[in-house]
Amino acid sequence: MNKRVFDTQNIILLKVDETDLNSFLVDMDLDDSGQYVFQLESLANAIIETIPEYVFADYKGSSLPLAGSVSRLREAAKSIYKIKEYELMYRAYVLNDAAAMEKIEKSSYMNRGEFGELLLHLLLRDVKGTIPLISKVYFKDSPSVPAHGFDAVHITPENKILWLGESKFYSDAEQGLNALLNDLNEHFKRDYLNEQFVIIKKNLENNSIPQREEWLERLTNCTRLSDELSMINIPLLCMYPHDIYKKFSNMNDMSAVLYHEANVRELKAYFDSHNKHPLKTSLNIILLLFPIESKKELVTRLHEKLWHMQNM
Repeated sequence: MNKRVFDTQNIILLKVDETDLNSFLVDMDLDDSGQYVFQLESLANAIIETIPEYVFADYKGSSLPLAGSVSRLREAAKSIYKIKEYELMYRAYVLNDAAAMEKIEKSSYMNRGEFGELLLHLLLRDVKGTIPLISKVYFKDSPSVPAHGFDAVHITPENKILWLGESKFYSDAEQGLNALLNDLNEHFKRDYLNEQFVIIKKNLENNSIPQREEWLERLTNCTRLSDELSMINIPLLCMYPHDIYKKFSNMNDMSAVLYHEANVRELKAYFDSHNKHPLKTSLNIILLLFPIESKKELVTRLHEKLWHMQNM
């Protein structure tokens, strides 16, 4: 993680770095009372700063030109809040709206990723060196229509890889993995991929991404499923609360490292044993495991920041 676009404070620690498994921890820091604490504010800032690029698919990075920068940030934040899930989450978590919380708990999108897709965007940019091919928000252009499509559509220009990612933010890690496996089964098959390639090409027609014409040609001419899968990496992000931040004050301490690795190895084994996809030997899956301290605290802080951003 040498070149970071969003995690400029280097608080996200890459702990396991393997072909099919990456795991992360958030570095701890002292508070004013001398206690080591989870860096909630810094993590929330890093995630929120992805929003302009996430919304506009601006591959130039998180910096915006001074002229019109405030209005562009406001526009980006408002486009996020056009998504029904985010508005409901804000009312439930930040405003403590009981009716909104009840609606969320009964809905199918209770754990559909929320801010996980923003973190996925950050990790792909900072860790994998990708750039966004198209904006994810185009999948969610109507508040009344459920989100569809991939949570991330990125590329690595140098090796011509298309990254199609999914994210889940669950209170239980195994439930999150089950949801990712369900997405894997539904999304990585011939008809769905072909449908998504058509949508991506339409979005690319109004995009200035590097290699734009080349990617339009590749997506048009790649018609065999085996060829499609060979050029795709599939990052699957699972965020979940974990007690490691309560047990240890130093995430680089060997005891903390071993505790973390035991957790992620167990989850990877669970994922592999439950992966029944008929094409799994042809899928380039990278499982990204990201334990945090508290889902409610992180979601609340992110909604507060997003709400302020759209009212700048």
